[in-house]
Amino acid sequence: ARQKGQQAYTILLILTDGAVSDVQATAQVLDQVSNAPLSVVIVGVGNADFGAMRFLDDASLPGKRDIAQFVEFNKHSRSSVALTSETLREIPNQLVSYFTSNGIQPQAAVHRDDSEIAIELEEEEIDLSLAFEDDEEIVVSGGGSDYRDVF
Repeated sequence: ARQKGQQAYTILLILTDGAVSDVQATAQVLDQVSNAPLSVVIVGVGNADFGAMRFLDDASLPGKRDIAQFVEFNKHSRSSVALTSETLREIPNQLVSYFTSNGIQPQAAVHRDDSEIAIELEEEEIDLSLAFEDDEEIVVSGGGSDYRDVF
């Protein structure tokens, strides 16, 4: 995106029904990518012990961006507004902190018409492998053969 004079920011949504098996390794990976244009939202579904996930939500090191947000689905399952609000709560600050810490000024707003939004009627599970390039760009390195970037 930068090479084309555009701005890009990625939000990775992870839905899980279990706790992370190696908290320290996961915290280390989040620390390594904390300078990337990325927010990671983890939604824990079910009755597992999500204590480790809550730790990841608060695990950023001093001087590093907090890019992770953990939301326990069961705590907000009775209200879609509460679930949505909690899931998206940290993203604006994470996005602004990325752009300001990198001295990037916002570009003009892009307005899209509802007719430009593609809605898939059939749900399908996609298994993607992500790679983090040296220039902090996140690329799909495997899976997602049907993925098309329409923007």
